[in-house]
Amino acid sequence: MPLASIPDEVGLSAPRLRALVRQDLGIALAHLRRWGRRRTAIASLPDGAAALAAATAGFADQAHLTRTARDFIGRTPASLRPSRSA
Repeated sequence: MPLASIPDEVGLSAPRLRALVRQDLGIALAHLRRWGRRRTAIASLPDGAAALAAATAGFADQAHLTRTARDFIGRTPASLRPSRSA
């Protein structure tokens, strides 16, 4: 869902929604949305390729997912995959 459509979905003006998110969560709405996309992508990593996980979560490409993961949690998506030991 595009960030611009979220206020309409919840029935608030954009400035009011941004203010409420910042007040209640202490972070910007855009930051919260990026966190959710990163979470979605990381959750799908065990099932497929990082490029597919990035596309599914709405990232422009795998490099965008990798930069976002590194910025948010200091690790790359590949480092978050469960090890495949026999």
